[in-house]
This record gives sequence, C-alpha cells and structure tokens, in this order.
Amino acid sequence: MPKMSKISVAIFLAIGALCQQAAFARAEVAGSGADLFEQAEQLPADFLEQLFDSPLIVRIDFDGHSAGEGTITLSRDGKVLLVALSDEQHGGIDQGDRALIEKFLREPRALGACETNCDGVLALHYNLQDSVLSIVTRRAEQDGEQKKYHPLPASGSTGLITYNYLNLTGGQGREIGGRYAFDAIGSVGNWSITSGLQATQNRGMRRASEIEYSVPRLYAQREFEGKFARAGFFTPDLATGIRPPRMPGGGAATTLGVMFGTSEAREVEGARPSLYPVYVTANRQGMVEIYRNGALIHSQSVQPGLQVVDTRPLPSGIYEVEIRLVEDGQVASTQNELIYKPAAWSDPTQRWKYAFFAGQERNLIGEDRSHAFTAGGAINYLAHPRVVLGASAQHVADANVFGASLDWQFTDRARTYWNVYHSSKHGVGGDVQILMPYRDGSVSLSHGQRWQRNDRRQRNARASVRSGKVHDSAITWSHRFTPQTSIMSRASYASGATSGLGVDLSVSHRHSLFGNDLTWRLSGFDRPTGTLARTRNRGVDLGLSIALGKQKRSYNVNLGTRSGSDGQRDQYASLGVRQELDTGFFKSVGANGTVDRYGLSMGATTQFEHSVARGDAFLQRSSKEGGIAGGMNLFSTVGTNGKSAAVSGKSNAFNGESAVIVDLASDFEGVKVRAQDTAGGSIELRPGRNLVPVSAYRAGRLQYFFDRSQAPAATLQPSTTHYHLNKGGVGYEKVHVMKTMTVIGRLVDHAGNPVRAAHLSSPAGRSVTEADGFFALEVSHAKPAVKVEKGGKPLCTLHLKPQDHQMEGDSLIVGELQCEQEQTNADSAENHDEQG
Repeated sequence: MPKMSKISVAIFLAIGALCQQAAFARAEVAGSGADLFEQAEQLPADFLEQLFDSPLIVRIDFDGHSAGEGTITLSRDGKVLLVALSDEQHGGIDQGDRALIEKFLREPRALGACETNCDGVLALHYNLQDSVLSIVTRRAEQDGEQKKYHPLPASGSTGLITYNYLNLTGGQGREIGGRYAFDAIGSVGNWSITSGLQATQNRGMRRASEIEYSVPRLYAQREFEGKFARAGFFTPDLATGIRPPRMPGGGAATTLGVMFGTSEAREVEGARPSLYPVYVTANRQGMVEIYRNGALIHSQSVQPGLQVVDTRPLPSGIYEVEIRLVEDGQVASTQNELIYKPAAWSDPTQRWKYAFFAGQERNLIGEDRSHAFTAGGAINYLAHPRVVLGASAQHVADANVFGASLDWQFTDRARTYWNVYHSSKHGVGGDVQILMPYRDGSVSLSHGQRWQRNDRRQRNARASVRSGKVHDSAITWSHRFTPQTSIMSRASYASGATSGLGVDLSVSHRHSLFGNDLTWRLSGFDRPTGTLARTRNRGVDLGLSIALGKQKRSYNVNLGTRSGSDGQRDQYASLGVRQELDTGFFKSVGANGTVDRYGLSMGATTQFEHSVARGDAFLQRSSKEGGIAGGMNLFSTVGTNGKSAAVSGKSNAFNGESAVIVDLASDFEGVKVRAQDTAGGSIELRPGRNLVPVSAYRAGRLQYFFDRSQAPAATLQPSTTHYHLNKGGVGYEKVHVMKTMTVIGRLVDHAGNPVRAAHLSSPAGRSVTEADGFFALEVSHAKPAVKVEKGGKPLCTLHLKPQDHQMEGDSLIVGELQCEQEQTNADSAENHDEQG
C-alpha cells in the first residue's frame, strides 16, 4: 500500500465523523427507555460499523453531575472502554470521582448492573439519542445533601514548610541591625505543627552573644468538622474566624496551655443557603430565574406547588434579588426577595463562633516569665444576618480585661462597628467606625475615646501627663469624578500625645500622551507635630509620574515645600527612575535624587529573584548628615516530606498552607511550564525541582501546560496530578516534558486486513484504530514504541524506527503496520464472519 498523506487521513476522519452524526440522528427514533441494542437495531448496517469498535466522543454523567467529555469505545458484546477523559476545569465532580471514572473504565466494563470489582459503581448506561454515558454509584442512593466539610486525607500527610526571612540594616556611623526569622508549618498524620523562631540583633549590639532569641510559637493543632483544638506554646490571638472586641492591654504573652473553638478551615465554600428561605408557588412545571441588578445570576427548574428556591449556588452577601417564575415560556409572576448570606459568616445556620484558652505565661527559650495563670475567650453571635454581637474576657497576669462589640451592616453596602472595653490596669474606652461606600467613592468616620489611668506603683509626675480623657476622631472621603480623576481627603482631631486638628488632601489625574500614561498628583497637608513646641507640619507637593509601557520604565518628578525638623520651611525637588527587567537575576532597578536646602540626597533600589531566594536592597545618602546607609531583605521557602526537599524563592510560594514538590524533567532546554491549581493559583516551573503552593484540606489537582510563548512538539506526562493534604503536608510528583511526534498509519493483520477497535498506547498518548485500521498516535521521539491491545488483551508492542519512514514536520508517516501475534488474525477473522 502506498504511503498515506495527511490529506487522505483528514478526509477519512471527516467521513467517519459525518457517519457517526448520521447514526445519532437516526437513533432519535428510539425510545428513551430502550437499551443500547434495541436502539442499535434501528440503525442501518453501514452505520453500525461506525458505532461499534470505533472511538466515540460522549458526555459522561456521574451521579447526575457532568464529568465533561470523554472518548470511549463500545464493543458488540455490550462493553465500554474509556480511551481518554477531557481535562475540564468546571466539571461538577471532585477529583476523587474523576479518578474513580478513569480507574473503573480503564478495562472493558459491561453496560447494565455491575457485578464484580465495582468500586462502588452500581450501573452503566449509554444512550445513543444524546450520546451520554451515565455512571451511577452507591452515593446516588443516599441523601443528596451537599458536603459541608472537606474530609481529612485518609492516610494523613507528612511534611514541613518553613518560610525564612532575613533583614539587615546599617550604615556609616551606625551599628548593624538584623533579624533572622522563620515560620514553620508541619504535618504529622492529621495534626498540624506550627512553630517559629526569631534571632534579633538591634543597633548598638556589637557582640554575637547579645543576639536575642525567641520562640513565639510551638504547638500542635487538629481541625475537626467546625471545631479545632490546640496545645503547646502559642500567643492567644483568638483570630480563628471570629472578630473579637479590641481590648488594649489585653494581649496575652506566650502561653503554655490549650485552646479550642470553632473553625471554618474545612468548610466547603459556596454551598450555604440563605439564612431566610425564599419560596415560590408554581401552577405547573416551569423554571425560576434569579436576577441581581438586572443581570441573571442563576436559574433552576420548579415543580407545581409551594417549594423552596435553592439559594446555595448564589454568591455571598446581603442583597436584593428579583425572582421571576417562568411557565410555558412566559413570566407568570415576579417577586423581590432579600438574600441573607453574610460574607464574613460562611455558615449562617451556625450562629455561634467562639475560642477559649487557658495556660501559663511562659517562654520556651530566653528570659522566662512569671508563670502566671492566664485565660480568656471570645464569642461572636449572629443575632441577625446584618448584626454580629461580640464579647470577650481575659485574665492576663495581674489585669482583667472585658470587651463587647457590635458589627452592623445597616445597608447593602454600609456598615458600622462599635467596641467598648474595660481594663483593670488601663482604664475604660471605646471606639466606633462607620464605612459608607457608594458607586464612585466612600466615606468613613471613626471616633475613639478612652479614660486612661496609671498603675499606682508607676504613678509619678511624668505618668500623670498621660492619664485622664483621651480621644481621637477622623473622617475620610474618597471620590472618583471620572475614570481618570479622583480625590482623597482626611480630617482628624486628637487629644493626647499629638493634639490638634490635621488635614490631608490629594488630587490625582491620569491621561495619555503619545501613547504613554501620565499621572499628575497634587497634595497638601497640615498636621500637628506632637512636639512640646506645638508646631505645625505643613506642606504642598506636586508630582508627575510617566510610565513608558513598551520600555517598562517609569519616571517620577516632584516639587514641593515642607516643614523642616527645625521648624523652618524646606523647598525640595526630586527625580526618580525605575526600570522593570524581564530576564536575569534582577527584576527591577531604580534610582532617585533630591535637592533641598541641605544639599543633594541620592538613593538606589533593586528587587531580585533567584530559584532559591528573592528580596530587595537599597542604598541612600542623606543630604543633611552626608552618611551612606543601606538595607537588604531576603525571603525563601523550603518544603520537605522526609524523602524529598525543595527550595523556592518565588513570591507566590508564600501563599499556600500546603505544598507539592514537582520534579520536572525535560527533553528541551529552557522550556517553560506552568502548573495551575484548581483553586486558581498558577506558578511557573523550571526544569529541576520546584515547590508549588496548594490549598490544605480540600482535594484538588495540578494541571500542567506550556507557557503561551512556547508551543514545542512535546507532551507533559502526566498532564494532571491530584493532591489531598493536611495543613503543612507536602506531596511529591514527577513530570516529564517529552519530545513527541505524531505517528500516522494503518494497523493490519498478516493477510492485510484492517484491525479495527485496537487500543494503541504510548507514554505520550492513547488512540483507537478506526474501522479501516487508520490511527494517529502521539509517541515519544526518543523511544517510539506502541503497545497494542484489543478486548482488554495485549496483542503486541511495535518498536518504530523513524529513519525507515517518511517524516513530515512533526508527523511520522508509517504506512501499514502488522502485529507479530496470531491473535490479530483470529480477531480479524471473527469480525469478517460477523460482517459476512
């Protein structure tokens, strides 16, 4: 047989697709309750050849939820085999269900009730009318209520993630100051271990022995369904999904003890109904459309009679919607309803949130404390979908502190927060905050007032200055007049250390000039200084920023006047430039200079990133003192699971509470691959070892794909991996960027007859031969081997030699191929007998 061209193959595939569509069209006459063979009997004989033992594109339904599209084959004895399952981001199933489908259908399965090795599957059904393969499991017999909590990993997780920080500052005439710290999250089984360490050397410390060490936390925590428990050394923050009242002087030191309370860490997002149900009454079968601000946000079918609208898919918040009941294509009725799903309260049916702790004040290392007993707690109560009440109490050393709060969302956008407290050591106080956003801006008001008193043991002439009534008030207004012009203003008044009225005003305008963005900014301020001289700090600043988009460069020019440190006026002018860099170690560099009455000040900054660390550094020269000073900040993340370890300097490596180590092996140099999490995060992978942050508790998957700027003739194996980790857990995956080519050919037996419905596989892909034996399969360029199976039984392995065939671009035209197995002839002869 002469070698085939790409055109002939394309024509054959197009004819096959048309025949398949015609078969489905003719199958529409079959009743919905008829089985596969009853439907197939109504098809012409020629169309049956395109139905059985040929690849079919079908929709897969899993317990009533869409699992996306897949490629399957149907055998004449009523068995189905999965060739490939599409990678869909928005399917209605989780990763465990997807893995079950792939595992269950990797071998031929009979349609109908499942009898052996079912893995929880009850039955399979294929409908020719709509090309849907339905899979029913035991869970379909159970209550259809959605999961409220993510399950913990069945076998737990192991791992340790450390976030490392190094900060250094120093200069001429100054001692070096620095800090090294790390925060660590680990996992042992389903317990999370949290730890931290700080080593600090402040200015003035010249000997290494004067470095101060502290361990602010070292505790174990376990997340249950809606609850948590903690034990060890920790600082009681009470910030476990609740908003405790503010209590000055109520912060407990490092405590050795226990803590427990409510938790939202494992809650499933987006599956909560409105606190107050929404009802509709339909006269006949129809549908409900839900509109918000005139836009359709959800729809669902309804049955005749009174029923509750399913509000779980609706977004969080408290807002008004329009409910339209549609019957026979006409709007039968409309009604306005209010959806109560507070954004800060993920489960409105759970009205209480709380956290309590008890223990001793004690440091793990360093200067120890008095071992005094300390205890406390905080409670939030959802009194109304718009109102959250809070209360707290703490005993810290020799002080008792009590607080109460009110969080009230009094309109769809505006809210207010009230807080009062009483401290046996610091006095009585309270504050109120009001935030009122509107379409083009917002207004916020705040007022705080406290009656301070000093401890009798510390009362003296200086302390009495700060005792008594102290208050501060502020109003802030921001408004956007046009998309290019905006204003921000703030007025404040305070008594105490900084007493007096302060005013700030800033106006900015952005426009385009010769394709470049220009931003003008005029600001002025008049504030009290807080010094004994009661002087004012006044100033005006006019600034211009020019962004050169194509060159990724920006310039800043400022002119202004301000109050100097000696109270005199100080005029200044400054110029700065910043350049973004796409490649190399440095990501950006910048320089600036300022001229004032003291002389010239200069500075330089840079940001850098390496595979193991990232950071920034700066140098500056003061016009007043003349000395040079500088500083540097370094950040790095390390993850290990006991068997493998990885280091990352990427900024988004700090985002996850768990991680996956990905070893990327590549047949190409400089290839760019990205890994995308189902939660939406994305990170670039380089050949070698990578650390990818992922979400804790929820099962997810990482999908690997090439960067848009590259399109190599290659495949990623695997293209998708799954994870399910406890907080602090670290997984491991190995991904190979395999150079590939597409093999196009025809599989025949010894007599030259086509072998149809043979399953072909290679490390790079899978395929099925057509009715005439044609196939197209992606194979490894380095090891072009093809495994051939039919009916679930292996036939042979074909080892191809590219030099013996025609190469067209990235395609290898191999012509006819034969399997060196007698079973090929037998299967082919059996098919001929059936056709004859």
